[in-house]
Amino acid sequence: MRRGLFRRIFILYAVVIVLAVAFCEIFITSAIRENYRETLRTSLAAQISLIAENILFNETNLDSLCRELKKDTGARVTIITSEGRVIGDSDSDSSLMDNHLHRTEIEQALLFETGMAIRHSNTINYDLLYVARKVSKGQREGFIRLAVPLKEVDNAVNLLRMKIILTVLLVFLSMGIFSIWQTEHLRRLLRQITDFSKSLSRGEINRRLFLNNAGEFNEIAENLTSMSVKLQATIAESEEERNRLNVILKSAPDGLLIIDAKGFVTLSSASAREFFGDIAMTGLPFVEVVRNHEFTDIMDEVRRSLSPGMITFRIDHPAEKYLSVRVSPLFYHEHELSGFVAIFHDITQTEKLEQVRKDFVANVSHELKTPITAIKGFADTLLDGALDDRENAVKFIRTIKSNSERINSLVDDLMTISKIELGVIRVDKSLIDIGDVFENILDIFRDRALAKGLSLEISRSPELLQISADRNRLLQILTNLLDNAIKFTETGGITIGIDREDGKPYLFVEDTGIGVPAKLIARLGERFFRVDPGRSRTMGGTGLGLAIVKHLVKAHGWSMHIESVQGRGTRVIIFAS
Repeated sequence: MRRGLFRRIFILYAVVIVLAVAFCEIFITSAIRENYRETLRTSLAAQISLIAENILFNETNLDSLCRELKKDTGARVTIITSEGRVIGDSDSDSSLMDNHLHRTEIEQALLFETGMAIRHSNTINYDLLYVARKVSKGQREGFIRLAVPLKEVDNAVNLLRMKIILTVLLVFLSMGIFSIWQTEHLRRLLRQITDFSKSLSRGEINRRLFLNNAGEFNEIAENLTSMSVKLQATIAESEEERNRLNVILKSAPDGLLIIDAKGFVTLSSASAREFFGDIAMTGLPFVEVVRNHEFTDIMDEVRRSLSPGMITFRIDHPAEKYLSVRVSPLFYHEHELSGFVAIFHDITQTEKLEQVRKDFVANVSHELKTPITAIKGFADTLLDGALDDRENAVKFIRTIKSNSERINSLVDDLMTISKIELGVIRVDKSLIDIGDVFENILDIFRDRALAKGLSLEISRSPELLQISADRNRLLQILTNLLDNAIKFTETGGITIGIDREDGKPYLFVEDTGIGVPAKLIARLGERFFRVDPGRSRTMGGTGLGLAIVKHLVKAHGWSMHIESVQGRGTRVIIFAS
C-alpha cells in the first residue's frame, strides 16, 4: 500500500514539475533570449550611428577601417554601398564577397532604416546577429552592418536554464522528502483505518478508532467509530430478536416451516423435526421434507389464490401422525409473493381420542345390543308359549341369565374404569408379601390352566419378598392379566414373577400364547379393543380387561410395557417404581 501510494504521489509531483520545467524552458528562456537579442540589437544600432559619422562611401576599400572598428566594438563590421557591393569588412576580403543587396537585414534597412537578421555561421558554427542601418552622406548612401555571434546570449540563456533546472531539482528533492513524510503519515493513518475496518468485517464491533494529528481523517475516524457503535447496537438488537425467535421456535409446540417462492425451506422450528424427522431442513425443497401429496396440493392452491389455506392429513414417517396445517402466503413487498408460512399442529392425540370415542360408542352399543337382543328374543319366545315347554324354558332362562351376567360384567368393568378415572377407587399402598399374592392368583386359575393343559409357574428373585402396592388392586391387575394369558394360550404355560432391572423391581406375566401383531401392540389397553374380536367374545371377554389394568397401573404411579411376538407369546411388564 505504501509503495503504491508513494508512487502515485511521486508521479503526480513529477508530472507537475516536468510541466513547470517545460513551461520555463519554452516561455521564460524564450522571452529572456528575445530580450537579450533586442537589447543587443539596440546596442549595435547605437554603435552603427556612432560609426556612421566617420564613414564615407566614396572609398573603394575600407577593410582596414573595418578591422580597426572591430577592435573598438567587438563586432564584425561590414560597409555596403547602396547597390549592395561590399566595400569593407573586418573579417574577410571585401573584394571577394558577393553582392549583399538582397540580404534580409539590408532589405529591412531599405524599408525601415534599420534591419536585423539571424543566420548560422558554418565557419564558427554559431548563430550570428546581423544589424544593418541605412546611412546617408551627402549625395551618397550606403549601409553599415554589425554582426556579433549569439554565443554569449546562448551562454546567458543556458546559465539561466541551469539555474532554473537546479532550482527545480531542489524543489523536486524537497517535495520528494515532503511527499515521503506525508505518504508515511497517510500510510499510518490509512493502515489504522484499514485495520479498524477489517476488525469490523470480522465482527469485532467493540473496537474504537482514535487518530492523532489526522486532520480531515479525524472526521472519518469519528464516523467509523459512530458506525461501529450503531452497528454494535443494531447487531445486539438483531441478536436479541434472533434469540427470542429461536426460543419461540424451540418452545412452540406447533411445527413451523418458512418456504421461499421457489419452494425451498428457509427456516424451520424444533417441533418440525419431531414431525418430519431430525434432518437439516434448511435449503431443501419442501416436497423432500413433507412427503405428502395433500400438502403439495394446498401449497399449489395458496400459490394460485394468494390466500391462506388449511388442510388435515396423515404422515407415516418417521411416525404415524395426524397433522393440521395452515399455509399462508408471505409478502415482503406489496403484490409480490415472497414465500409461504406453514404452521403444523399435531392432532394425533385428538384424532386417536376421537377414534377411541367412536370405537367406544360402537363397541358399547354392540356389546350391549347382542345380549339384550338375545334376552329380548328368548323372553318373547317364552311369552309366546315356550314357557309351558319346561325343558326348553329352562334352557331359555339359562341363556337369558348368561346374557344378563354378561351385561352385568360389562357394566361392572365400565364402572370400575370410571371410578378409577374419577378417583373414587383409591390406591392405598403398603408393603405386602408378593409371594402370598402370587399363591392366591395361582389358586384362582390353577383349575382353568389344568383344564387346558397349561402350566402355571412363579419366578421370583429371592431378595424380592415384599413390594409397595395396594393388595386388592394388585390382585385385580394380575387376575386380568392371567385371565387373558390363559384365554389366548393353547399350549405351553404362563409364568408370573418379579425381578429387578437397573436396581428397580418389576412384575411380569409371560405366556406362550398366540401373541399380538407388532402393529397392534400400541393399541393394547384401549377400551373394547380386541386383537381377535370373534374369539374374544366367544370366550366371554368384554374387551375391558387390559384397559382396567392400564388404569390401575397408572393409579399406582407405575408404568406398563408389553412385548409380543405373533405365534410365540406375550410378556407384560409392570415397572413398580
